[in-house]
Amino acid sequence: MKTIREQIIECIIIQLETITKENGYDNNIGPGNVYRQESVIEKNIIPALAVWELTETRERNQSGGTVRELIIRIEAIVAVSNGKHHATVGNQLLGDVEKALIMGDMSLDELIDDIQDVAATISRLPSTYIPKAEISYLPTNYKIAGATIDFEIIYTTEWGDPYTQ
Repeated sequence: MKTIREQIIECIIIQLETITKENGYDNNIGPGNVYRQESVIEKNIIPALAVWELTETRERNQSGGTVRELIIRIEAIVAVSNGKHHATVGNQLLGDVEKALIMGDMSLDELIDDIQDVAATISRLPSTYIPKAEISYLPTNYKIAGATIDFEIIYTTEWGDPYTQ
């Protein structure tokens, strides 16, 4: 049996794997490129997304349940091509992640009470960041865009039972 929190994280990963141009997003990341609790930026994995579970607060409600507020961070990295500006691509990454989690597959809605993006940053990683031996598939004038976006997810479980809504 999986806790509600684990089910939420699994849904998030599945929804992030839908980020492809074919599905109407600006970036191609997709299946097999979403990681959990691994820094895709530090490991030089391109393209990729990482899901980080940061903190969770808990409070008992009047009905005897536990209202949980989970903060997750999504870290994204893609190569920039076709003369695009890294800031434009970073903002597209933020948009893709937000759209995938808030407007994507509604199965996440069955597990949560609310989801809201609460912080976001974009970054440009210099071409010297990744060893040249590991980037033979990228053009020599490539740039890398990164983005992180934090989400607050509120969900409720039975008091003392993280397996039951």
